Amino acid sequence: MKLRGKVLISLATVIIFMGLFQTLFFQTRIEKIFENYLSESDQMKVEMMQHALISYYNSTGSLKGVEQALENANRMNMNMRSMMGGMGGTIGIVVLDASGEIVANTAQKKMEDKNFSVKEPLVIKGETIGNMIAYPIKNDSVSRLEQQFVQSVNLTILFGFLFAGMITLIIGFFLSKKITNPLSQLVSGIEHVSKGNTKKFRVKITSNDEFKQLGDAFNQMTDTLERTEHIRKSLVADVAHELRTPLSIIRAKLESIQAGALEATEEVILNVSDEVYRLSRLVNDLQQLSLAESKTLPLHKKRTEINIFMEAILSQFEWFADEKGIKLHLNKSSNDISIEIDQDRITQVIVNLLGNALRYTPDNGTVTVNVNVEGNSVILSFKDTGPGIDEPKLPFIFERFYRVDESRKRDEGGAGLGLSIAKSFVEIHGGDIKVTSSKGEGTTFVVMLPIQNESKS
Repeated sequence: MKLRGKVLISLATVIIFMGLFQTLFFQTRIEKIFENYLSESDQMKVEMMQHALISYYNSTGSLKGVEQALENANRMNMNMRSMMGGMGGTIGIVVLDASGEIVANTAQKKMEDKNFSVKEPLVIKGETIGNMIAYPIKNDSVSRLEQQFVQSVNLTILFGFLFAGMITLIIGFFLSKKITNPLSQLVSGIEHVSKGNTKKFRVKITSNDEFKQLGDAFNQMTDTLERTEHIRKSLVADVAHELRTPLSIIRAKLESIQAGALEATEEVILNVSDEVYRLSRLVNDLQQLSLAESKTLPLHKKRTEINIFMEAILSQFEWFADEKGIKLHLNKSSNDISIEIDQDRITQVIVNLLGNALRYTPDNGTVTVNVNVEGNSVILSFKDTGPGIDEPKLPFIFERFYRVDESRKRDEGGAGLGLSIAKSFVEIHGGDIKVTSSKGEGTTFVVMLPIQNESKS
């Protein structure tokens, strides 16, 4: 059964139970009110009869011949019933003298057979002159009036219940539709995604509530899946290409040597060795990257003074900068800064960033490296005066095998894993790496490393 049917059935069940409860409650309550009212009326009549008998005794000194007084009292009761619209019941009276003998009896046999009776003593100045036994009984008109009123109330409740039930079901139908429509879209979306269709299908939920948030989250998830699938396919294609190129070269040269078409000179062997080294480096880079991303890369940390550390690395690039006429500046921190790092891993990060900066900076340009402290982090920034990076490409430069310049040959700049490895190495140290760039003005990479790093080595 669908959710909409369950909602409507639940509403209908609640309505039915509420209607039954109200009907039983009001019927019981009304009957109780009627009984209380009639009981008070009967008590008043009994008191009137009692006063009438006492008055008669005071007048005559005896209870004999008291039937006339009872008749007068009955007339008064009839008048009261007329004033009350005929409501009330009949009371039969049995009068006993002091010796217990019956001196008057207006109760009919059917009244005396009733279980309910009221016995009241007749007392004058502390002396009991007799007893009065009253037998109240509802007359047929009162019973009919009570039944008519209860039926009228029940009928009113029934019509009110039916009307309210119809309105509730109509509102419930539209509300359930409003609830289930977004869910239906999400279910349809999940079915599309499960079939691998992440390109075209997106849910469109117009309501401004949790379902809208859920729909946006689903669309975002679908975009992420689409992007991940694209990366996966690109990764497989790039890895296959990167492996195929050196393997093809090695195979071709070895086959040529075997066939005698190529002599195994030192130069040929060095070329084959270079391809083997390149292949080995690619496999090693992929392994290091996978270990870093899974947080399982072993780190061998040492307390390192960062100014001296940076100065030593930059000294290795001075020849490259001088060759291109590039001004390479290092702005060290005014204070000594010592942090716990794996020197080999961070060296690889700095070499990658600095090498890229020098490679992309034109002749006679400038590359500036700054070392600062902000809060609990060491900030290393690498700024060049190169051509810059297009803004749409910035979010992807840390992805595997991504190349900003697609025209570059692979043997000129590696496999496109350098920035991915740099980012992973920084993050496994508990830091972060960011990039900003303006087309035609240069690029700045910023590496943030915690001074007190709590990551395990």
